[in-house]
Amino acid sequence: MNERDYGTAPILKLFFRCTVPAMVGMGFSAIYNITDGIFVGHFIGQEALAAVNLVMPLIMIITALADMVAAGSSVRISILLGQEKREEAGRVFTVCLKLIIGLSLLFTLAGFFLAGPLIRLMGADGLTAEYAEEYLRVFALFMCPCCLYFSTDNYLRVCGKVKLSMTINIVCSVLNIILDAVLIVWLKQGLWAAALASSLSMTVGAVWSLIPFIRKKLPLILTRGRIAVKQIALILTNGSSEFFTSMAGSLLAIIINVILLRLGGATAVAAVAIVEYVQSLTGMIIYSASDALQPAISYCYGAGLYKRMKDMLKTVMAAAAILSLIAMVFLLTAGRIILPLFIKDGDTALFDMSWRAMRFFALSYLVSWIEMTLAGYLTALEKPWHSLVLSILGTLIFPLIFLAILVPLWGLDGVWMLNVVSGTYSAIVAIVIVKIVKIK
Repeated sequence: MNERDYGTAPILKLFFRCTVPAMVGMGFSAIYNITDGIFVGHFIGQEALAAVNLVMPLIMIITALADMVAAGSSVRISILLGQEKREEAGRVFTVCLKLIIGLSLLFTLAGFFLAGPLIRLMGADGLTAEYAEEYLRVFALFMCPCCLYFSTDNYLRVCGKVKLSMTINIVCSVLNIILDAVLIVWLKQGLWAAALASSLSMTVGAVWSLIPFIRKKLPLILTRGRIAVKQIALILTNGSSEFFTSMAGSLLAIIINVILLRLGGATAVAAVAIVEYVQSLTGMIIYSASDALQPAISYCYGAGLYKRMKDMLKTVMAAAAILSLIAMVFLLTAGRIILPLFIKDGDTALFDMSWRAMRFFALSYLVSWIEMTLAGYLTALEKPWHSLVLSILGTLIFPLIFLAILVPLWGLDGVWMLNVVSGTYSAIVAIVIVKIVKIK
């Protein structure tokens, strides 16, 4: 498949051609994520699980700027390809790739030298803080290839190379699982080994992803030249919603972790980590279905195929709704069976808390798919301000408001209920915003 198929192939056929590889690739990534959690929780302990949950928001904050460049430039490049402006698309691609590399090198310095102060600022201490600090420092050393791994996945899909993207994700996920098994189970290393396994596998993926661009086998090629400051501003603006979503989501996760540490200690933080591991399989598959046609929608927008892109949105929303319902049923039925894989034998307190949290979290799938699909649609149309408003409300304002209301009333249950309540309001706002957006 090439990028011109975005404007000509039957929509349902195109959806499956884009979505199935994306879902398979994301599915393997989720399986790796779950397996990683099993290795960490079962062979190292709940303090290690809590440490990973504390560190992940910090990693997301550090990489948020690179995500903004990748997301914003992918949309701009897709539109330029739809307008048959390949040379300009190549310049945008090259400049943004250099910018991502530069930012990631700064992230390496920040993550490595500020790891200790950041972890202590969050209120962690003892073994949990020790684990979190070593995990963050290992990740920081590999920040450049990690940022490139996620960025080039966007660019491969822009070029229609969804099967190659899927293959890279599968191989890197399997490699990560093998490295986890060798380092954690066989060699009996600590949490730093889990970070090293993930970093090495993403480094392999980054190099593999770059090869087709270097060999000039794709519509996007590395080229010389600059792009206008106005063009860069547009890219950053269009990626601002993804940037703010990442930043706000990470800040919110930090706030929630601080609350959990006070209300339930490391056990509560570990319980959230387990729930996030289990739901990652369903969550990532739904996200891949929502995100798979974004390059196609941007391409059609650039080509003036407005009815076609609206039909694509309807297809994506229908698929996301069905998958979300299946995910909710899966978590409510199979979750109790999966949880013991992450927990050492006899730790009933952690199991009970995790199961209660999961049942509340599963209900959020009734509404979360609406904001997810509509936010991606707004980004694909280069409607950054609409997408940004939705992002601010959905990832920060609503959660903080309801966190302040629910936690004093119900304690830990208030934290577990947060996604359901704030997600409902986000879905309503998303529908209103999309209805008022004008398509030129």
